[in-house]
Amino acid sequence: MSVITEAPKDAPLGKGGMFNWAWLQWFQSVHLTASTTQESGPTTQRPTKNLWIGRRFFDTTVGKPVYLKSTAPNVWVDGAGTVS
Repeated sequence: MSVITEAPKDAPLGKGGMFNWAWLQWFQSVHLTASTTQESGPTTQRPTKNLWIGRRFFDTTVGKPVYLKSTAPNVWVDGAGTVS
């Protein structure tokens, strides 16, 4: 998954008042990013899809937020960089 970091430069609405494809992709990326900031659960429920380096998850088993350090394999670390 690629995270879109900048809004498209062209007008958001195309012909007929419909959002153009670049803007739809941008809105989906913003929505995904915003919704993941509130995710929490036990270690066994850490995300396995829509991953990116730095993704946050509050792990209720260890009682702290963890961040994705690498993928393939997925490595989660706490704020001090300790594998959690």
